[in-house]
Amino acid sequence: MKMKHIYRTLCFIFLFTLVPLFAYAQDSKDLNLDELLSMDKPAEEKKEDPFSRMLKQAKWTWTTNAYSFVQSKSGQDAEDDKKNQQINTQLFFDANYKSKDFELKIDVLGWAGTEKDSFWPDNPNTSRSANFTQIYLKKDLENSNLFFGYKQVEDGISTLFSPANHLARADSLVPTDSIKLGVWQAAWVGYDGNNTTELRLLPYFQESRVPSKISRWSSKDSNEHLVGVEDQGDLKNNEVEDKKISHHLQDMGGFFKRKMRVAGADFLASAYYGYLPNSSIKRTVQDYRTKYERVHIKGAILATGVSAVKGSWEFHGETALQIPENRKDDSFLKYVGGFEYDTNLFFKIAGIETAKLVIEYANEWVIVEQNHPEYPYRTHTSRAGRNSVFLLQKVDINDKNKLFYGFTYNISKDDNWHRIGGEHKFGSSNSVEVAYEWFNGKDNTQFGRWQENDRLIVKFTKKF
Repeated sequence: MKMKHIYRTLCFIFLFTLVPLFAYAQDSKDLNLDELLSMDKPAEEKKEDPFSRMLKQAKWTWTTNAYSFVQSKSGQDAEDDKKNQQINTQLFFDANYKSKDFELKIDVLGWAGTEKDSFWPDNPNTSRSANFTQIYLKKDLENSNLFFGYKQVEDGISTLFSPANHLARADSLVPTDSIKLGVWQAAWVGYDGNNTTELRLLPYFQESRVPSKISRWSSKDSNEHLVGVEDQGDLKNNEVEDKKISHHLQDMGGFFKRKMRVAGADFLASAYYGYLPNSSIKRTVQDYRTKYERVHIKGAILATGVSAVKGSWEFHGETALQIPENRKDDSFLKYVGGFEYDTNLFFKIAGIETAKLVIEYANEWVIVEQNHPEYPYRTHTSRAGRNSVFLLQKVDINDKNKLFYGFTYNISKDDNWHRIGGEHKFGSSNSVEVAYEWFNGKDNTQFGRWQENDRLIVKFTKKF
């Protein structure tokens, strides 16, 4: 409102000054119009603040999710996080500020819902919060870029399961609906035609967030990171505490990645040294008392990947070799291979634009088993992608209507997850998604721990 009043006042002063000058110019042949206008110019309007311009150009996405669970959680009490009907709403803010020297990227997610102390475990007993999902500076150089800040990473080639993308972080109100988070880093990315080289310095290690202990998505042992670990000795009779990482200079991680395009195929090679993404159980004895801690140990990960298109088929695969320090965990090779194909090219169903099918198989080969006196219990059963099949079938009927079905099946443990549904877009930027999700398996398996969480999902999204 103040700006509008200032603008009107300036216009009034401008007209009040200009009219007499025009009248005077009729009687004066010594002054021309340019001279008259230059005699008493009003001050130029102040340029718009760059951050105000950034806000005007920002993209907003509003999402509301409603869940209806088929059955009650065992031992359910009055806590909101275990109710059969839950709802949350999210507002996502995506903005860029550009100058001649740098670019500032800011992504913020605001959240509110019925679940308490679940999505934001650092804020107990709250049902609303806001956090950055990305905030970083980008500096353009000749044939390269510099990045500083909290930035999301995408290091893999595979579509559904990527062992090479081991640094990626996520926030999980619901584990099957995770939200991407950034990773603190200082990075340099060089460009050489279709090839890229990337170097990252990782000063601050953070693992992905998981639901809190009161959430219906938490496991029965209240520790998501140890699901499936076989109880041996007195481990099951002792609480496993989380060991905080003390971030010092020697705790920094380093990452190198090279992506190349050769003969129509994409190749990936990367090397990492720092804290490993999977946690381990450490046993110590203090004052004749045995203590167990969940810790992250250091080690190296070497990854490769390839993707190639052959006619209507796309084939891809990845490997990741993990080598921990001092045999505190298994040394293993994780691998995945799969393909993508438009099944409608075969069935040729009228009224369907595309029907993309992605199938992948993942497994791991343990090269050297864990063998360290302070780390007696292996956590291999908590690692994802061990003799597993991943599938996603997407059917685009047209640009307004889509159908999908996806599942993950762990063959060795015989546990699985399924989701089927559809999406309808209406208006210029609105969509509604309806899906049903269900789980099968034993209690101590990846998906069996959620067998009471079969649910109906309704999701509304608006972009503006």
